[in-house]
Amino acid sequence: MNRKVDLKTYERKIDEEGLVWETKGELGKALQVYDRLLTEVDAIPTKSQPEASEKDAIVAYLILRKAGILMQTGDLGSGEHLMQEALRHAERSGNPTAIGRARLGIGVFYGTTNKFEESEKFLAEALASFSKCDDYDSKQSAGWALLNLGGLFIKQGKLSQSKEKLDEAINLLKSIGNWVGVASAFELKAKYDAAMGDSASALEDLQKAIMFYEKQGMKEKADSLRKNTKNVSNQG
Repeated sequence: MNRKVDLKTYERKIDEEGLVWETKGELGKALQVYDRLLTEVDAIPTKSQPEASEKDAIVAYLILRKAGILMQTGDLGSGEHLMQEALRHAERSGNPTAIGRARLGIGVFYGTTNKFEESEKFLAEALASFSKCDDYDSKQSAGWALLNLGGLFIKQGKLSQSKEKLDEAINLLKSIGNWVGVASAFELKAKYDAAMGDSASALEDLQKAIMFYEKQGMKEKADSLRKNTKNVSNQG
């Protein structure tokens, strides 16, 4: 059977065959899917530069998903190496969304390992890449880049910049109905409020986060945040 290199087709396959296992916590099964799809894509011949670019974009996304799993399992070195490899494929593809995804992944990684300057650089570059497109995926990814910048600025004590980015993230993610992103942004906004000593606003934002997590059907996450609201209420 002839296969074509088509990014949208493989994004759908990655979601339906791989991400479904990630959401269930079955990381080993997800990794097997990504390795299988990488082998499948690698075997597809390309007859033109546009096809080669599309192939690089697909490979970049698959490698990025693999990198995320390795990092979740504690293999940070291998995960970072794969993220850099994903970025090379993404840049070779010339696809702004692929480039943005790779930069976002690296930026988030550096943020979790307290390399704040590097993290801010990659997150800002990711945001710039996503802003070149106006489709749903790009807007969603831009929202998450803003969200992560907001969280990063909280860690650095840059509170006014944090509020600005989180407000932008909430407005953008609300506009496209990405409720998990909206909930995550409000959860971070509560941390900003707490850093400002505003327990009333922190409680209000936590309650908004709970509402949006429940809207997405994420009951366990909502229930875990409810415990936090009790602590915030006691501080008020």
